[in-house]
Amino acid sequence: MEENKVSTAEERYEVREVVGVFDAVDKLQSAIDDLLTGGFDRSEISLLAEADKVRQKLGDNEVSANELEDSPAAPRTPYIDSESLNIGKASIVGVLFYVGVIVGAGLALASGLSLTSAIAIGLLTGGGASVLGLFISKIVGDRQTDWAQSQLKHGGLLLWARTWNDERERAAIDIMRRHGGRDVHAHMGA
Repeated sequence: MEENKVSTAEERYEVREVVGVFDAVDKLQSAIDDLLTGGFDRSEISLLAEADKVRQKLGDNEVSANELEDSPAAPRTPYIDSESLNIGKASIVGVLFYVGVIVGAGLALASGLSLTSAIAIGLLTGGGASVLGLFISKIVGDRQTDWAQSQLKHGGLLLWARTWNDERERAAIDIMRRHGGRDVHAHMGA
């Protein structure tokens, strides 16, 4: 006679995840940092998408964090750390400066101006292009702020962490609760 063995979620290829709601960006960030240092990969961590994507997927209804925390329909976005975002913003400014310098100096030389004039024009066009890069960086920063304010207005910042076994599930629950997460619990993943 065969024994009735209870298989784990991992053996059944079921994905569980832990979800928590946070009332402050700094508490959310601390929980994410602790998850990452605790062995979770960035690909296992997700957040609720921006409000326009939520409206697009779920309709124009105002939906609270409590209604979305266990919803498989909740649109998510991968976690991108602030250091990576800052590197991206700095890269935009740097690339636009470089392109502006090359284009400005190249056009000046092509029109027959002296090398000194071409360098001066290149620096001016590079400076103008980098101002455009700073403007784009500000838009990115403002979107981050708007994302957080919109979610807080609707009940809190949602954080999901995929867990592949009971040990990781317990660790994620502990981490989220320790950093001020409320309604922290595990459920079947999306």
